[in-house]
Amino acid sequence: QISMTILTLISTDSPWLLAMVVVLAAAMQSLFGLGVLFLGTPLLLLLGYPMMSLLSLLLPISLSISLLQIARGWKHVQWTFVWKFVLFALPSVALGSFLLRSITVWSMLPVCIAAYMLFVAIGFYFNAFPKLVERWMHNQVLYLFATGLLHGLTNLGGPLLSSFVVTKYPNKHQSRATIAICYGSLVAVQLISLYPSLRMVPTSKSTVSYLVLLALAMYFLFDKWVFHRLSNEKFKQVFGPILVLMSALLLLRAWM
Repeated sequence: QISMTILTLISTDSPWLLAMVVVLAAAMQSLFGLGVLFLGTPLLLLLGYPMMSLLSLLLPISLSISLLQIARGWKHVQWTFVWKFVLFALPSVALGSFLLRSITVWSMLPVCIAAYMLFVAIGFYFNAFPKLVERWMHNQVLYLFATGLLHGLTNLGGPLLSSFVVTKYPNKHQSRATIAICYGSLVAVQLISLYPSLRMVPTSKSTVSYLVLLALAMYFLFDKWVFHRLSNEKFKQVFGPILVLMSALLLLRAWM
């Protein structure tokens, strides 16, 4: 009863709520290289947006920020990892996007991703069992394939990508730039794969343009005043609680 009341209160087409979600998600992506899809997807699902409608809004925003981050952080990109990601994750995200157009998304996938984020956050970022997490991430080929497939199916593969990159490259500039180029490539493949379905969604181009500009403004603001003031250790410490928050949002959505 309580969950239904909450859902009724927040389920609205208010442009202000949509703008607020974009602001929060863009702020997160400016810091960590992802966030528009990672944070925006569960929040817009909570607000009652259908999957294809929220994708038509969020994918262009996410890609715009990623392209800007790639351009500004090019020298920090860890290309050895990026080439592996392109080889093993991009084909599977295309497969996942195709399945998303063909079948109903398995409702347990977001719950599984939420459990994974808790596992990584508690085990590595809070030092409960770091060696176990490192062992789980050791098989890169399988891990990257699963990341792409889950992202294509649920739009929520970002936690798998980011948790892997941040543990592998603790330097905040290397982490953000590498995540941005990998995440941007995921989004580009999604846009191409889902284009036949997305063009059927009645989304206003002016609304998308406004949201893109709003997100880019938030990127510049947080990049200047927050990101550059974070030490590498603080960057990692902040990222752990973010994973816990996202897992809670996903579990809340599944419960509702």
